[in-house]
Amino acid sequence: MRTTAPQPPTVGPHGTRKVEIDPNALISGRGLTKAFHGRTILDGVDFDMHSGDITVIIGRSGSGKSTLLRAMAGLTDPDHGRMAIEGITVFEDGRRTQAWKPQSARVGMVFQTYTLWPHMNVFENLTLAPRKVLGQGKDELRAHAEQALTEVGMRDHIDSRCADLSGGERQRVAIARALMMKPTLILCDEITSALDPPVAAEVLAVLTRLKQDEGIAVALVTHDMAFAAKAADRLVFFSDGRIRVDTTPELAFNSCDDPELAKFVDAVRF
Repeated sequence: MRTTAPQPPTVGPHGTRKVEIDPNALISGRGLTKAFHGRTILDGVDFDMHSGDITVIIGRSGSGKSTLLRAMAGLTDPDHGRMAIEGITVFEDGRRTQAWKPQSARVGMVFQTYTLWPHMNVFENLTLAPRKVLGQGKDELRAHAEQALTEVGMRDHIDSRCADLSGGERQRVAIARALMMKPTLILCDEITSALDPPVAAEVLAVLTRLKQDEGIAVALVTHDMAFAAKAADRLVFFSDGRIRVDTTPELAFNSCDDPELAKFVDAVRF
């Protein structure tokens, strides 16, 4: 569960800048910046995730939300800033530290497009990374794969071809693959946008169970306001590369006085 008290709503561009890394956070970033082709995508972002939290990150396309996820997952490096995983600095002064590789294994990533190998079955997709990275044997990998698939309700599909699965089933397999590395934090980038609403609800219910049963934190970029209102502990609104509002879904939807957030929510409201 959350290790620090929930914070009141804050407006990023006008609030007091945080300086110190939060030693109690699963992942903590300070002053993260990133530019592509001269355009600033992250503009001095401070961001923390705590154990057992589900954080929904919203904002217009190009506002920086997916870039933040990719930076936390190590898929893109910030230009400047500092980042720590479980209190250990993994990025500073424009480069990764020696602690990056072991600490980054605590962070899993799930994508909108599943990124499963279609020529492999479910078991092979789940075990490719841990076999190469951890050097685990087949029997050990089989047991871990069965456990991960059980957690997402896909145990009976361990030997199925990925090409034969539905979109919702493939997304569950992608979540199970992230679980194979025993993460404490899972990052999800628009993972339900290509799914029908009932299937999307099932996938999101899996993430909620992981939070409740395993204490896994989830950061989810989405436009699904129904899920944000129902399951999220925290809502973060990005605008122009900054966190403009960081609050609870209840306050964001019912009593937030930020006009830009209100306009966005009204445009995508369920």
